[in-house]
Amino acid sequence: MADVYGLPRFHRSKSDLRRGISTAFSSLLSCRYQVLLLVFWIGCFLTVFFWQKSSLNGLWIFRQAPLRAPARPVPNLRHKVFNLTDFGGVGDGKKVNTEAFEKAVTEIARHGGGQLNVPPGIWLTAPFNLTSHMTLFLAEDSVILGIE
Repeated sequence: MADVYGLPRFHRSKSDLRRGISTAFSSLLSCRYQVLLLVFWIGCFLTVFFWQKSSLNGLWIFRQAPLRAPARPVPNLRHKVFNLTDFGGVGDGKKVNTEAFEKAVTEIARHGGGQLNVPPGIWLTAPFNLTSHMTLFLAEDSVILGIE
């Protein structure tokens, strides 16, 4: 008759099982502080990273009034200075100011050169030609948008 071998059986006593569980648990406890420290530092890093990415002014504790340079007068870089609004220009972002730019450039050319100051605003214009000896000065927050 042939010997039939059954599946191997693990004969562990309850004390062996307790010893194995306590060993595994104690190894987890010994590295628990290291894991907690690592998780803490990763959390701090991610918090600072996302805070810096999404915040413009920083923490409210450190927030100060925005530093703004004092308003300075427009410099006179040329002997003759013109303002675009004197030629009918409107910087509202709706009116096309090509005619005002052309009138101003013609007047500057007639005087032999000069400076054209563009005040703050959104200035729509079609293409126009500039003249020699002309300085086009855009004030802070002024934008010239070209259209066709």
